[in-house]
Amino acid sequence: MNQLQDKDRELAPLERKFNHFICSFEQFFKSQATASITLLLAAIAAMVIANSQWHEAYEEISHMAFSISLGDFAISHSLHTWVNDGLMVLFFFLLGLEIKYECLVGDLKDFRDSSLVIAMAIGGMLLPAGIYAGVALNGVDEALRGWGIPMATDTAFALGILALLGSKAPRSAAVTLSALAIVDDMGAVAVIGLFYTENIHLTSLMYAGLTLCGLFALNVLGFRRPIFYLVGGILLWWFVLQSGVHATAAGILAALAVPTKPYAQSTWFATNMRSVLNRFEKNDRKDKSILEQQDQHELVEQAQDIAAMTTTPIQRWGHVLNRPVSLIILPIFAFINAGVALPDDLSKIFDSVVFIGVASAMVLGKVIGISLFAWLAVKSGLSRLPNGLAFGHVFALACLAGVGFTMSLFIASLGFAGHPELLAQAKLGILAGSVIAAIIGTSLFLMIEHKVHEEPKDEQHNKAGLPQTDQE
Repeated sequence: MNQLQDKDRELAPLERKFNHFICSFEQFFKSQATASITLLLAAIAAMVIANSQWHEAYEEISHMAFSISLGDFAISHSLHTWVNDGLMVLFFFLLGLEIKYECLVGDLKDFRDSSLVIAMAIGGMLLPAGIYAGVALNGVDEALRGWGIPMATDTAFALGILALLGSKAPRSAAVTLSALAIVDDMGAVAVIGLFYTENIHLTSLMYAGLTLCGLFALNVLGFRRPIFYLVGGILLWWFVLQSGVHATAAGILAALAVPTKPYAQSTWFATNMRSVLNRFEKNDRKDKSILEQQDQHELVEQAQDIAAMTTTPIQRWGHVLNRPVSLIILPIFAFINAGVALPDDLSKIFDSVVFIGVASAMVLGKVIGISLFAWLAVKSGLSRLPNGLAFGHVFALACLAGVGFTMSLFIASLGFAGHPELLAQAKLGILAGSVIAAIIGTSLFLMIEHKVHEEPKDEQHNKAGLPQTDQE
């Protein structure tokens, strides 16, 4: 008996260390930093392979045909098309859920609070597009099709950088940047739908509209099962794909129909959950595991059902999709789209108006546009800066907003479809602009934090509007 107790005491520290490791890993896994690192590794892998002896295999993988058939019905597209027009629909669906949530109960609900990020987003879209267009005018006519590339901000990368900065960036900076990225993405989606859509097939568009109406009808009638919205979403995707509008628009539209009300209210949840817990404790036998107690297992499943009926589909489905989209779909998209062969003479890339236009618009356009429009919104009294956020932080945020990897690559693939040379130049511009913007933005946050720590306490109190005390 004593030997067993001694063995238990030996295992206890190891068990504590293991549990601590698991908790730390789960926290890291859930963080935005994980998503951005995964995305970065996928992009680096694509660039390395595209510039190695395996570059032909990389191109073959991207153009590999993938088919789905049932009887006489068959769909066949390249892997690149399936990723961009298929898997990315889930990314846009998740983006649509975030947009709907923010507009209903989040940072975009109150105009006084949302007006700042709306103004910043407008400046962050107009100035980059204008700078790119000004540069592209000196190149070939097709170069102008890339004006939408530098408009969007990559949420995963930008928030991932802030997560890695930790306490060196105020929490309000992450909230502001998140809202800014969402409004930016709304603008990018509108640009894709309005300016990167060519031939429209009205019959398919009409069927898409009827399907969307059906999804809204399911919401109004109280249907909350995901299978109904999954089937409706697939039909909507198919009709949108056939209509000529880019298929990813189906993701945004389907998200708008997702219910925001639960089956049951919180009082019902509390009453039923308390009843389940009481029965669980009453039937619990300490000498048996839950594997040996089927009635307890059923009570646990009942508790899960009660929780599912009390949460809203928009929250629950978004939570379920967040990790697969961030850690699987976006890295696959980055791997398929980011690979581009570097020219033998790198100096020649600076002769490309597409490269110069994209890189300069992502860095200068975002900084000038976001900072200027934020300053005008605050000085005019239309908006206010969040607590803990100074104009120095806004300037640093504007730099990080220049990281436009995912959506920029997506728009580039649409704008320069059929022009592989211009697409390669755009990709290099996106990579260069994103890296420069990330370095400058990170450096500014570190400089601001270092400066704050160097200031005497009384100056920090004065800037914060706090009274000085004799004890200090």
